[in-house]
Amino acid sequence: MQTDNTSGAGERSATELFFSLIRCGIGNEKALPYTPTPEQWHELFDIAKKQTLAGIAFAGIKELPQEQRPPKEILLQWFQLSNIIQKKNADLNRKSVFVAKKFLHDGFRNCILKGQGAAQLYPDPTLRTPGDIDIWLEGGHEKVLTYVKKYINNCDPTYHHVDFPITPDLDIEIHYRPTWMYNPFTDKRMQAYFDGQADEQFCNTVHTAEGNFNAPTATFNRIYMLLHIYRHLFFEGIGMRQLLDYYFVMKQGMTDKEKELYRNTTREFGIERFAGAVMYVMQHMFHLDCSQMPVEPNTRHGKFLLREVMLAGNFGKHDTRYIQNEGIFPKLFNNTRRLLTLMWYYPQEALWIPYFKLWHWFWRRRNRKERYKSDNAG
Repeated sequence: MQTDNTSGAGERSATELFFSLIRCGIGNEKALPYTPTPEQWHELFDIAKKQTLAGIAFAGIKELPQEQRPPKEILLQWFQLSNIIQKKNADLNRKSVFVAKKFLHDGFRNCILKGQGAAQLYPDPTLRTPGDIDIWLEGGHEKVLTYVKKYINNCDPTYHHVDFPITPDLDIEIHYRPTWMYNPFTDKRMQAYFDGQADEQFCNTVHTAEGNFNAPTATFNRIYMLLHIYRHLFFEGIGMRQLLDYYFVMKQGMTDKEKELYRNTTREFGIERFAGAVMYVMQHMFHLDCSQMPVEPNTRHGKFLLREVMLAGNFGKHDTRYIQNEGIFPKLFNNTRRLLTLMWYYPQEALWIPYFKLWHWFWRRRNRKERYKSDNAG
């Protein structure tokens, strides 16, 4: 084990050093390849915040030999941020339990997607940086939207979810479809898959210190969370946290039959090459064992995906390639540039984006009109 202060320090990138720190945090390494300088520790702290992995990185710091740990000033900042993350997790767990019970009481079986459900797969669930609550309700979009408009008259639904800001301190996304594809033919097959899997997801209970709620099974998450990552590649961007969630899904292991089912399903949805790209990242970034991979890593696609992850950060908030502005024209410019890039890797999906956006505009307009008609009739 090499722990010298300077050897090779100038030759190694902060990115690779950060990967090593995360691997320490998930139990796959015991030390960094060399001891970072105070300046490098500041850089690692910035990357950890950018990728919303400060808690996991702090778990890695606790595993390091004493001589490799950061200066006290940075260590204290990291410790304070980790405490905040732990408190937020406890609070969001309580709110997830409350929200799930409320919707069940109101007649909707449900499960928590990603988020607090995915956190329970971690060695220490309290160190995963929490976000909002994404909850999948049974019943389809018409039934769900009829329910939502009783609380929020000006709700603005999208094809797969609607925001439900019922309280000022809690962001809830109600899903009537877990996710979607731009390609309408693939999307139809995928929605049929979700419908066939729904019953099991609405009955799969996970346990937290703050209470219980339903979350997807491992079989469902292997496909759903892969599709979620794929979706963010086309929209907003992918962060390391999303990929670390998927690492822990893969860590649960698969039988040969489950691996075959995974290959068949990804092929049916046209994402087998993307699955290979994710396996490349799982291997390079987290050192996932090859025996836990249902498909072979795809180096070309994997390097592209890894580059996107490090450039974009969490939900693309730190991507300097695109204009960080909410205006119509900046969005159009960003979307066009991203589309042209993705065309080289996933044309079967990218080519359908203009069609989907036009169709989706009419879909949202129709659903808003139907809502207003319903309101006026009432």
